[in-house]
Amino acid sequence: MLKGFKPLAAAALCLLGLSAFAQNAAAAQWVDSGRTAYLKFSFFGSFAEHTCNAGTSPIQDYPGSCANDAASGWTANHSASSGLSNEQVNSCGVNPNQLGSACYGLAYAINGQAYAGGLPAACNVGARAVVTSTSMETVEIQYEELDVDFIELAREYVCQ
Repeated sequence: MLKGFKPLAAAALCLLGLSAFAQNAAAAQWVDSGRTAYLKFSFFGSFAEHTCNAGTSPIQDYPGSCANDAASGWTANHSASSGLSNEQVNSCGVNPNQLGSACYGLAYAINGQAYAGGLPAACNVGARAVVTSTSMETVEIQYEELDVDFIELAREYVCQ
């Protein structure tokens, strides 16, 4: 009787293992693709760079273009999330004459459609999204002079 039980037990263990694998595979999550764009603008100086993929060197100019732009949807997602994030900052109204006055924006876009806030926890495997955070702040530069810093950081994520 034990001999007949062993194949059933082995089959049950295999099914249990596959079940655990299926649950892990179904629990999709956002993973940073390594694609970024960064812009810092102020009256006294600006800086811009982007990367095409994880592990690649930063490229000057903003937002630049990469060979995989069309396939990844970067351009549509970046434009949409950047637009909404900038709208949030602009509607806040930084006071350029008050040190520490600041406004912040956060938006993400999937398939060119922008949404306020950070990425949702759930995602569909293969989906790509760009999250853009924007800040505008009145800062002191030197000799008690004030400047307004505008910083935008966009980062691409892939659902895996």
